[in-house]
Amino acid sequence: MSRSVCLQRAFFLLVPLLALPAETVPEHHAPVQIFMPETACVGDLAELRYIFHTDEDILGGGATHGDLPTDLPAFAAQGDRCTVLSASLDRFGSEYTLSLSLVGWKVGQIAFMPFALGSHTVQLEPVEISSIVEKTGAQGFRPPSPPLVVPGTTAVLAALAAVFLLLLAAATFALFHIPAIAAFFARSRAQRRARRNMRAALKKLRALASRRDASDDGSFCAAVQHILRGYLSERFVIPFAAVETSGLYAAVSGLCGGTLDEAQDAMMEELLYLFNRTDYIRYAHADLQAGEKEILLSVAVDAVESIGGAHGDL
Repeated sequence: MSRSVCLQRAFFLLVPLLALPAETVPEHHAPVQIFMPETACVGDLAELRYIFHTDEDILGGGATHGDLPTDLPAFAAQGDRCTVLSASLDRFGSEYTLSLSLVGWKVGQIAFMPFALGSHTVQLEPVEISSIVEKTGAQGFRPPSPPLVVPGTTAVLAALAAVFLLLLAAATFALFHIPAIAAFFARSRAQRRARRNMRAALKKLRALASRRDASDDGSFCAAVQHILRGYLSERFVIPFAAVETSGLYAAVSGLCGGTLDEAQDAMMEELLYLFNRTDYIRYAHADLQAGEKEILLSVAVDAVESIGGAHGDL
């Protein structure tokens, strides 16, 4: 058979097929269902997609997306097995995608009953919810893990315990030695007051020494006695301004329990000499000898330092 004869026969066989109208060619789009993840366990968030084709405008107005209520009867009927968190319908041309987000609560199948979207009936295939035990292969609960300890916690706790013990020991000591502690603070306050009083008296005596040439002898002697009597009154909390010179020794001796040691006795002898001499100059209107002001000031300074310093704890 020649080649031209074969081509003629093939042409005559294909022409009837080409002449068929387009609508007679069959076209079928079966719905497609996708479940993610492939293995969902109890409590997992899963997504179910159902894709189908129709020329119907299900959403209306040419919309391409729409949210569906999650309390549809088909969803509510499976409420004891799962919870549908969200449902939406998306359109792309004649293709629609139904998307469901759900959480399964029981092991086994979730079988939604058919429901309609427009004129299309949605027939979802059952989906499987697996057990976490089957997925992991675990046969029981893991043993409890010990609590995690932050590095350095032991050292910090030990330091805090040591500080607490020290504070407790200090509180206990203070509780049993309250009188001694009170006496210590009282003695400290008295010593600070005595030092302030001594510095003030010495400052006044030095100021008097700087202007001794400008004052008469009577005024000078009165000023020395005034400074010393004020110092003694503040030092011993006794009004020495009202004590006569003749009773000065007895007053000081009384503060010492009626007896004076050798150093205290010598200091009082000098102090009495100063008071007797200044009394004489004041009341007899006599004059001091040359250089006697310096001697009296020196005796006054020594007496103040002796009473307020380390040598005199009267």
